[in-house]
Amino acid sequence: MRSRRSFRPSPSPTRDDRAVSTTLSYVLALGITGILISGLLVAGGGLVEDQRDRTVEDELRVVGQQLAADLETADALARSAPSGTVRLDRQLPPRVVGSSYVVDVADDDGDGDGDVIRLSTSNPDVTVSVPFATRTAIVPESVSGGAVRIEYTGSELVIGSA
Repeated sequence: MRSRRSFRPSPSPTRDDRAVSTTLSYVLALGITGILISGLLVAGGGLVEDQRDRTVEDELRVVGQQLAADLETADALARSAPSGTVRLDRQLPPRVVGSSYVVDVADDDGDGDGDVIRLSTSNPDVTVSVPFATRTAIVPESVSGGAVRIEYTGSELVIGSA
């Protein structure tokens, strides 16, 4: 015995069935748009953060070079008048790209990198080293950004907050 299959045409769409396709395509379009915008924001956020780190690094390097030039100038003045008094005041920016920073001046410690100024921020975590050369000994010191004073004590250069 063979079974007969009967084919029945589907019932005609009702008014509720026709509205589903429009609503469904609208929801899908909103979902895809939301995913694309989220992806762009995530990718753009990383790009902005990288650019901020580079800007902080560049600004710290400029501040370090200014301070290195002042230390070398104070060294030259101290050697030209060993019994005289040398005092240089420098107004460094108190913040770079909205972040405070610390300046560490280190005399040659035998590691081969010579005298170094290290400038660092904690947010973002960036550290820059700027080498400089002096013949006068330097007292290793840490100061915050802002007003800085370099003084010659008769035997060495001392850097501190002004």
